[in-house]
Amino acid sequence: MSSFSGFATTGDSDVSPDGIASQFLLLRGLEPGVNEELLAKGACKLYKTKATTPPKDTHPTKKAKIVSTSTSNDSSLGAKEGSLRRVLLIRDRRTNDSWRYGFAEFNTVEDAQAAMAKYKASDKFTISSKPVLVSYIHAGVFVPVLHLDDGLSRFTFSPLSNSGVKLMYWDEAAYVNELVTAMPEPPSNSVTRETENSKRAAAAATEGLLKDGEPRPKKRKADKDPKAVVAPHLQFWSNRHAELHGIPPKEPEDAALDTPQPKSQVKGKEAPSAPPVQSFADMSRKCCLLCSRQFKTDEEVRKHERISQLHRDNMKNEDLVAKALSKLNKATDSADNSAYRDRAKERRQAFNQPKQPAAQHNRQGKGSVAENSSKKKDEEPEAPKPSKGAALLGKMGWSAGEGLGAQGTGITDAITTDVYSAGVGLGAKGGKLGDAMEEAQRQTAGSYADFVSKSKEKAKERYESLQ
Repeated sequence: MSSFSGFATTGDSDVSPDGIASQFLLLRGLEPGVNEELLAKGACKLYKTKATTPPKDTHPTKKAKIVSTSTSNDSSLGAKEGSLRRVLLIRDRRTNDSWRYGFAEFNTVEDAQAAMAKYKASDKFTISSKPVLVSYIHAGVFVPVLHLDDGLSRFTFSPLSNSGVKLMYWDEAAYVNELVTAMPEPPSNSVTRETENSKRAAAAATEGLLKDGEPRPKKRKADKDPKAVVAPHLQFWSNRHAELHGIPPKEPEDAALDTPQPKSQVKGKEAPSAPPVQSFADMSRKCCLLCSRQFKTDEEVRKHERISQLHRDNMKNEDLVAKALSKLNKATDSADNSAYRDRAKERRQAFNQPKQPAAQHNRQGKGSVAENSSKKKDEEPEAPKPSKGAALLGKMGWSAGEGLGAQGTGITDAITTDVYSAGVGLGAKGGKLGDAMEEAQRQTAGSYADFVSKSKEKAKERYESLQ
């Protein structure tokens, strides 16, 4: 157990949870006696295997043996030979004992991925006859040292590409003991000589020293200088270190090589200065009002203002600048006037009118709708709302007060609900007791519970009369 973190010192917390590739590979489960040399020798097993020639058959009479090849020893898998740069073994600060895991740093991320591919394809990967687990690491394994003390310097290490940054293992109870296995080789003299010759030939061609009839020297592709590619997490901490100390961040070398240089620098001319603050371009017409030049696209107009020498000379002329400003103001005013103006919306907002005003045919007489409605309320009481049946009859052409039927000769009053004596027919005299609603209210005193109890009593009387 680590006295600082409280976790078991197995290296499981250093594994990348997302499996993001990096230049560092974590090797876990080492024997206690494995030192830096044995760790480097074991990590070299992840190189590509060299193709070996089969032994010559000294006895032609004997049948040739069939050699079986395993997929785990495929020569196409593995990192390039010599791509392992160094190994880092984790040791305890007090006892200097190995914590039984370490790291292997390769030249590039691609080499680390190739090594991981060979590890996954192999049946078993061992160091000192013990199976070892290999995985990528996450970005928080190595942290930068901001305040370096004398007693802390021996527990730190530097990236091979940037010796000004000091890193240490995240657990303060342990430290990283490194063993450098290979350093990046400097470019050979032949490559340097070829590059110098190509530069001289290019300079002579640009200065016009070569005649038209003379053949130009062929350009040879020089071998790529093996540049050190900084791991993403190391570059992240390098930028943070530069930010804290006020140092401009160091850009990766590959990015500096890949960025194309402007054409003005290739030709030997100075780069154009920044575009002027005041723009005299009329984008609607795609023209420059200061120089009276018209172009096909907006990009050509901006490019003209940015790099044209004629435009810069005209900006020094005060008369041309004043005329161009007046033309530009007129163009902007005409553009503003030509824009659509919703005057109806402005009126509605000024007079607080609704978004959808009432229809014209609903208005009666002169004056506002509010005044007409108030007059109607004062003059006539509101008519009762027609029933459902009256509304249906009204759709068929019937109006209140008329008789039913096509000729209007039918009844004019609605059928009343009357109560009759029990057992008496509709045409019998004296059988009508009165309106049903009034009779029910009179017998039940207007309560539904009384009506229910009364109905039960009547039903019970009818049942007993049948016995």
